[in-house]
Amino acid sequence: MGRSWGAAAAVGALLVVLLCPAPWALARARHRAPGVIPVPALQLDAPMRAYRAYVRELLGTLRGQLAGLSAALRSGDVPGAESDWLTAHLTWLRIGQDDGAYGAFGQLGRQIDGTAAGLVGGVDDPQFTGFHKVELDLWTRGDVAAATADAAVLSELVARLAARPLGPELPMTPVGLSIWTLRAHEILEDALRDSLSGDDEYGSGTALASVMADVGATREMLSLLAPVIAPRSPRLVGRARRQLDAVVGAAQAGQVNGRWVAVSELPTAARERVDAAVGAVLETLAPIPDLLQVAGGT
Repeated sequence: MGRSWGAAAAVGALLVVLLCPAPWALARARHRAPGVIPVPALQLDAPMRAYRAYVRELLGTLRGQLAGLSAALRSGDVPGAESDWLTAHLTWLRIGQDDGAYGAFGQLGRQIDGTAAGLVGGVDDPQFTGFHKVELDLWTRGDVAAATADAAVLSELVARLAARPLGPELPMTPVGLSIWTLRAHEILEDALRDSLSGDDEYGSGTALASVMADVGATREMLSLLAPVIAPRSPRLVGRARRQLDAVVGAAQAGQVNGRWVAVSELPTAARERVDAAVGAVLETLAPIPDLLQVAGGT
């Protein structure tokens, strides 16, 4: 049911995009004023360095969490493994790397958190790896042996990423910085497209928890970029923070007795509150890439 509902939602979302521009797209268009002063790349040097440190810290935390996941699986503790999987997945999403859509980590990012979409063999394709493969093993197939093997692959992929220098993935060039500032808006746009549509659902029913992690990643981006945004749009960051609080409040309604309810199982009114809250903050965040045009970045 969840997958068919997600497919219908995705088709509906595509029709909306084709026939009616999204509010945040209109907001971005309204703010494309010719008088916007480009941001010197040097002003984004400190925010990018801080973001790199933030990513490094989260990757270190993630490696420890994945070790706990593997230990739980080896001992046959399925409830513990499911809890550890969710904890680790939310840490990954707080980086702002949703389902490999960011692209900063290339193919390795997709191997860590990509879906089976586009793979010849679907969920049985050998190239389907990472968090969602372990999710499928645990919640949908109940295959602890497969989950143990796939969790080991996931741990190795994250270890490879953690060993890389972040300079090539997160460059401080004008073009690299321009791409990075897009994340202030695109993290939640990815959440709307992938998590709230059910497209990256493989049995755990934790899409709303993922949205909460995406809110955390967006807050981090706003905090880092606030000193540069404020002179160009003084009220934007404060308004966005209040709207992010509203997203959290709406998403928390999907947690019952400590367990998350799948988006497809939410009452209509609750689902509409989540959609409306995410849509509102997306409209506010949409102008940021245009406000922060990096000098020499085009």
